[in-house]
This record gives sequence, C-alpha cells and structure tokens, in this order.
Amino acid sequence: MTGFIDVHTHLHDPRIIDNAPDIVLRAQAAGVEKIATCATMEENFGITAELSEKFSCVVPWLGIHPWFLDTLSPDWAQNLGQWLEKIPAGVGEVGLDFMDKGADRDLQVQVFKTHLALADDLNRPINIHIRKAWDAIVKILKHHGPLAAGGVIHSYSGSADLVPVLEKFNLHISFSGSVTRPNAKKVGQALKVVSLDRIVFETDAPDIVPQFILDAHPGEAPLNEPANVPEIVRVAAERRGMTFETLARHGYENSLDLFGPVLSQKENPR
Repeated sequence: MTGFIDVHTHLHDPRIIDNAPDIVLRAQAAGVEKIATCATMEENFGITAELSEKFSCVVPWLGIHPWFLDTLSPDWAQNLGQWLEKIPAGVGEVGLDFMDKGADRDLQVQVFKTHLALADDLNRPINIHIRKAWDAIVKILKHHGPLAAGGVIHSYSGSADLVPVLEKFNLHISFSGSVTRPNAKKVGQALKVVSLDRIVFETDAPDIVPQFILDAHPGEAPLNEPANVPEIVRVAAERRGMTFETLARHGYENSLDLFGPVLSQKENPR
C-alpha cells in the first residue's frame, strides 16, 4: 500500500503545537509520510522552520495569510525572501479572501502578487487560500501565466467548471475534511472532475474536522490532525466512484510532485 501526504496543516497553531510530537507519531503510524505545515504571518516563520528541523517528515511553507495582513512589517517581503533563501520551504499560506466585505482587497491582491513573484524567482511551489475570490485569482493567473514550480489550491471550495482552468496554471487541487460532509455537493462535484494527476489531500489541521470524527465524538469539538488523511482519501474515493488504493496512489505521487522543488533543496542544500 502506498503512503499518504498531508499537503496543508498548521502545526504551529497554539492549540496543537505542544502536542506536535504525538501528532507526528500518530500521523506516521497511520501511514502519513510527509506533512506540510504552513506559516500565516512573520511571527510564526521561525517556529515553522523549527518544526521542520525537529521532524524530518515536516515540510515548511512560509507566507502571509490574507486574514493577517494587519501584521505586515514594512520589510515583510524582504524578510520572507531572506527566510526562503535560508531554508528549503514552499510559499504559503497565501491568497485572497473576499468573504469579509470590509477586507482591503487591493492590499490582498498586491501581497498575493508579491508572493507569486517570490515563488517563481526562487522556484518554490505555492500553497493558496481562496474564498469568494475566484474571478480575481483567474484574472491574476491569466496575467501571470503558469506557475514556475507549481502550487496548490488548498481545501478547494470553487466550482467544478473552474477546475480545468486552474489546472492549466500548473496548480494542484486539494481536498480536505470538507469532502466528508454529506451536504457538500459543490465540493463533491469538483472532486469528480479534477485530473487524476492533479488531485491531492490535506487536513488543514487543527481545523476542518472530518465528518467521521464529528460523528464519533457527538457533543465534542475535537481538533483535526494529519492522521486523518487516509480516511479523508477513503471518503473521497467513494464519492468519486473509484478504488481507495488507486486514488491514494495518485494523491501520494501528485503530492511528491508538488513538494518536489522543496524536497530537492532539502536533500541538496546549496
């Protein structure tokens, strides 16, 4: 049986950071071989880097999440660039979130474009958050062109129609615990059209707790963790109408492809 890879988590999150050793052990016991952990602002770049040094299976990603643009320092882009020069890491979590109508959309676009340029310049993949901003990202990508080192739309919530458009820009499409929700019809439709060489999986730990965990713990709100990836893949395979083994193999191989530029730097530092 092939292994599994979680392409998006936040192990630095204060709710789970103290339990990181146990979380990693449980993930490995479940067959999860690599775990992407994504920083969200400058102040957690360091701890994200430390996690990747402490646990060989952890792959770091550094970026500024659109929710936290109020934390930007004047030299944030230079600071991020220096970190990325220093350690093998992907770029992210970054992106656009237009859910809050009061958000500064122009600043979000500007910051996102800066991340895209850094990712291309340093040949790093990018981990992208998109909510209610699909027209905006397509417009940006059409101007930018295919991503040099690829990337992933994490916890995909867009339409099935958009999937082939995004794939043309060298993007993978990731599915999280939301795919386990019986009423998540839009996600289910998108799941069925993603190319088998572009599909990957994640937990977004500690958030987006899968339905099977909620069902097993009525009345509680347990936190999500990477060990849940295999069961997320199992549910996705059922919804897509294919065997668990086949979908798991594609997800694993695609994730290695996504992580490739970072892993090669990790194994062959300058």
